[in-house]
Amino acid sequence: MMQETNSTRRFVFLDRDGVINVERGVYTTTIDQWQWIPGALEGIKRLADAGFSIIVITNQACIAKGIQTEEGLAILHEFMLDHIRKIGGDILRIYHCPHRDSDNCNCRKPKPGMLLGAAEDFGINLAETFLIGDSGRDIEAGRNAGTRTILVDGYRADADNTLNEPADFRADNLLEATEIVIREILLEKR
Repeated sequence: MMQETNSTRRFVFLDRDGVINVERGVYTTTIDQWQWIPGALEGIKRLADAGFSIIVITNQACIAKGIQTEEGLAILHEFMLDHIRKIGGDILRIYHCPHRDSDNCNCRKPKPGMLLGAAEDFGINLAETFLIGDSGRDIEAGRNAGTRTILVDGYRADADNTLNEPADFRADNLLEATEIVIREILLEKR
């Protein structure tokens, strides 16, 4: 059921690992393992200051693999949200897929299920949004949902940014990607 509709509200989708926190090559399951990517907090605040609602879209197969629990993930996300709120940013919602690839669910990126669910929940016109991710599966998910895409390079331990389809834009980090989003939206308004 749709929670709200606002055709003038702007949205940005962010992947978590490799965009907000350092992708370590193994799962980040505890606060002690969390490492902010330089520029991530500033990018989130900049988006919030520019009037964007931010939604995090993240695959978390660590749950299906028994490495993390839903409760443990909630604690980690609350830690992330607390820090973001302290600097004046905000995350509207976090959607996560707890499944493995072999589960063949509709929510695991590169499938667009989480993006489509968010669009339904918040009345989002996906063609007017950006998805910022650090992997080919993020970019494919954005493409599959009809968003514009930005590939963030540089903070992934197992970086393989080979893409079946290229991203619309590339950036070094979330702060640089934020500037692309704001610039492109301002160009549209002219």
